Amino acid sequence: MDVSEYMPMFLAEAREHLQELNLAVVRVEEAPDDQETVNEIFRIAHSMKGMSATMGFERMAALTHQMEDVFELLRQRTGGLPRAAVDVLLECLDALAEQIEKIDETGAEDLDPTELVDRLQGLVRTRSPEQELDRRGVDARSGVVPPPEVAAERAGGRRILRVEVALADDCAMPSVRAFMALNALGEQGTVLASAPAIDKVDAFDGRRIEAWLAAEATDEAVASAAAGVADVVDARVHQVTDEELAAGDARKATADAAVAAPAAHGKKAATSVRVDAARLDQLMHYMGELVVHRTHVEQLCQQADVPGLSQAMADLARASQSLQAMVMQVRMIPVEAVFLRFPRLVRDLSGKLGKQVELKLVGQDTELDRTVVDALGDPLVHLVRNALDHGLEAAEEREAAGKPSTGTLEIAATHAGGNVVISVRDDGHGIDPAKVAAKAVERGLITAEQAESIDQPRAAELLFAPGFSTAETTSDISGRGVGMDAVRTTIRELGGDVHFFSELGVGTTAQIRLPLTLAIMSALLIEVDGLPFAVPLERVERTVRLEDHAVRSVAGSRMLVMRDDVFPLLDGGEALGRGLSVGGDHAVIVTSGERTMAIAVTKLVGQRELVTRPLPPDVSESAAVSGGAVLSSGDIALIVDCDALDPGAGLAVAA
Repeated sequence: MDVSEYMPMFLAEAREHLQELNLAVVRVEEAPDDQETVNEIFRIAHSMKGMSATMGFERMAALTHQMEDVFELLRQRTGGLPRAAVDVLLECLDALAEQIEKIDETGAEDLDPTELVDRLQGLVRTRSPEQELDRRGVDARSGVVPPPEVAAERAGGRRILRVEVALADDCAMPSVRAFMALNALGEQGTVLASAPAIDKVDAFDGRRIEAWLAAEATDEAVASAAAGVADVVDARVHQVTDEELAAGDARKATADAAVAAPAAHGKKAATSVRVDAARLDQLMHYMGELVVHRTHVEQLCQQADVPGLSQAMADLARASQSLQAMVMQVRMIPVEAVFLRFPRLVRDLSGKLGKQVELKLVGQDTELDRTVVDALGDPLVHLVRNALDHGLEAAEEREAAGKPSTGTLEIAATHAGGNVVISVRDDGHGIDPAKVAAKAVERGLITAEQAESIDQPRAAELLFAPGFSTAETTSDISGRGVGMDAVRTTIRELGGDVHFFSELGVGTTAQIRLPLTLAIMSALLIEVDGLPFAVPLERVERTVRLEDHAVRSVAGSRMLVMRDDVFPLLDGGEALGRGLSVGGDHAVIVTSGERTMAIAVTKLVGQRELVTRPLPPDVSESAAVSGGAVLSSGDIALIVDCDALDPGAGLAVAA
């Protein structure tokens, strides 16, 4: 059977299973009596084993099968598994994850599971063949409902046998062995029914085979025939009686009624379809083209005098906007996809650091564009590592400060208008401005005079300076000075920003603010020296005519003086990379992080729906722009990066 067409589905589902297993193993380590999680582990592990065997990746299947024996210990003991056993299981999951990436690249596995299998076997006791068969299935008299074919043959007076066959744990080809066992039984009589069924034996990946046989051969002869197949560790035969068939019919009727009753009154189950991400990207591309063309047609309608055209255009706009909203919703996925990696990460790092940490995940169902979620993982990992290493104290230090010995790390996500705010909060010792200033002076980032005026916000801003770190020694956890600046760079490339808020002795919060989507945005279209620019609408507070307000010079900087406030006034030509001052008749007041400022522009064009596109790095680095958008006229409007406009950025850092 050619399974190559199923490879993308296998890879996607395998990654999901491994992530779920990581989370479940960590969860059950913390709560050993959580039987629901134990059952979930068995379900996922069995699915993973079956998928691997079906795709022909026998080494992965063998390792996963051996892991099942360790998972069985969870059912046999109330105290859970020791940490050493959990460590081995997590190493196995890491090895399987590495193989998934290898298969994605080369199409083949190169796993050598011997060492891990030996370590797993050292955690469980050896079973006899009888114990193995007991573990795999129920006894012939335990209440299995015979299939209808059996009752029909028994009614004709034939002798019916129920045969159970157990394969060895290390059986490399269970489907082949199942086929051979059923053939061997077929030579002793007529196979009325089997599990797996004859027509489905190619996909069999289990270790237990069951067959119903109409035969005159003795029980011993049938058992001997099945046991003669390679990799069969035991075979049991039981003659079915009329009483068992009658009892089976009654049980089947009861079970059917129990299943049918809720089905008649229940709601139809929701269904889902797995769609390749490339198709979603293509769908979004066409949706973007539709938005551009719709805007163009709307402009043409304003110039035409055709009866009914305005209403038709309004109907078209409403329908296309609904379609746009639906397409955007299809691309949205819960941020849980990123959050699920952190229980395992926190467990491993807290063990290395010798710290006691309680992880809280809040708002996991908050949705973000898939592109944003994909890019969010690494920045959040940096922030979590930083909080564990630099933020949270050791248990002894916390107790000395009057805190609980176990620190708290909270990762939360929430919607805020057209944005999502993700925060990483710890209740550690907070950012020490004096310590940060001293390190900054030592590294030549600020002068000694500037260090004297460093407060909490400026100290937090210094942490994002390239190469800055307060760690005394480097490690594989943090302290190499390549983390926070990389975090800010990545987040700004996504159209967002990140800031630290801290209180000494209380804790620190790293807050990321991101747009819900990167594909289509509402923007205010402006012109600067005849060139179009777009300001994200959620950053625009208001627009004003400059002639209606006073402009003053304060300490060499221009300030826009309004009735209720004063704002720094930037020249659009200089701020947006034109390289010269062009002045302007209007000003757009925008927010940038925690600050607000005004940009002088030549013309206000109006609000537009724009399809964003990334820019080459050399363009985005040389000007305060974060992307581009094609207008209905064919011109390209550059999207203003409001965070890069902040005139206060870098004031605390030496040039």
